Amino acid sequence: MIIVELIFNLALLVSVSVLSGFIDNRWKRNTTRGVLLQGTLFGLVAMLGMLDPFVLTPGVFFDGRSVVLSLCGLFFGPVAGLIAASIALVYRICLGGAGIYMGVSVILSSTLIGVLFHHHPKMSHYVSNAFFLYGIGLLVHVVMVLLTFLIPAPLRMFTFKTISLTILGIYPLATLLIGKILSDQAHSTGRRQAENALKESEDKFALFMDHLPAFTFIKDSSYRSIFINKNMDEVLGASEWLGLTPPEFFPGEFGEKLLTDDQKAMEAGFIKIEETVTGIDGEERNYETQKFIIPREGKEPLLGGIAIDITERKRAVEALKEKAAELERFNTLMVGRELKMIELKKEINSLLLSMGKENKYIIHE
Repeated sequence: MIIVELIFNLALLVSVSVLSGFIDNRWKRNTTRGVLLQGTLFGLVAMLGMLDPFVLTPGVFFDGRSVVLSLCGLFFGPVAGLIAASIALVYRICLGGAGIYMGVSVILSSTLIGVLFHHHPKMSHYVSNAFFLYGIGLLVHVVMVLLTFLIPAPLRMFTFKTISLTILGIYPLATLLIGKILSDQAHSTGRRQAENALKESEDKFALFMDHLPAFTFIKDSSYRSIFINKNMDEVLGASEWLGLTPPEFFPGEFGEKLLTDDQKAMEAGFIKIEETVTGIDGEERNYETQKFIIPREGKEPLLGGIAIDITERKRAVEALKEKAAELERFNTLMVGRELKMIELKKEINSLLLSMGKENKYIIHE
């Protein structure tokens, strides 16, 4: 009868794992709200277990609070454990009775053991191990059995003999069962969060690449295009190059040059070149392209590239050169004209001197 009543009490406590998973899906356990909600949930479930316990004698009763509180401290840490333990303590003190000192001590010891193992360096690895969870449950309930000596002397040995083997047989298994459910939920939640984080990162990368005012591309170790950004595709129709090497989408000398540049970049690690490429609108434009290695641990490196349109800059430079040349021609012309005027003035002054007259022009060399 004792075993049946305890099993029913513990079965009720399995619901904590379902509700904990519900909270963990919406509020991460490393957030303040997540910790507060988990601590409150486990504290209320511990209190719920005390509402329908196995009563040995008036004031001395047993329930699943030790399982719930130890797992709360183990999985969610000291803050959640403190909240859960506080709720359970207040209710247990209110209930009073001959077993109050044992009841309070069980709450404190169970929570403390869970919190201590929560800070174990390899806790995240061990927490999914069945033997580890069973060991935690066994330790918590060996301490619980020892705490029966806090019960008043007339009831002490009777309680110890009646309940000790049952507690050590059932409670560690309950700890293992609920712990495995919590562990699986944690792994599932962590995996889902990692997947969401990866998708968010990929979305950000795609948005950045699509709106980057330059061409970006990635090639594999065989120089086949595996990524082309939106801008490059819209201007050059480069999506058709995916899976192809440069000579395959640019047959002839230009494709071979591109391939040679790719090979040089892969060997040197980085190169910068200028290229002239015809867009899908038929206009030739100039690009400054930087190609670089993207190393990958345990895999063949990739080749990355970014190309910036420098057509307008080159046109501006050419226009500036033309203006400079034109100014030089004008300057040469003006200097030549001035030299001729000086010679003419000298000739006039010489003629005037030969006629016995004064110089008409003052000449500055």
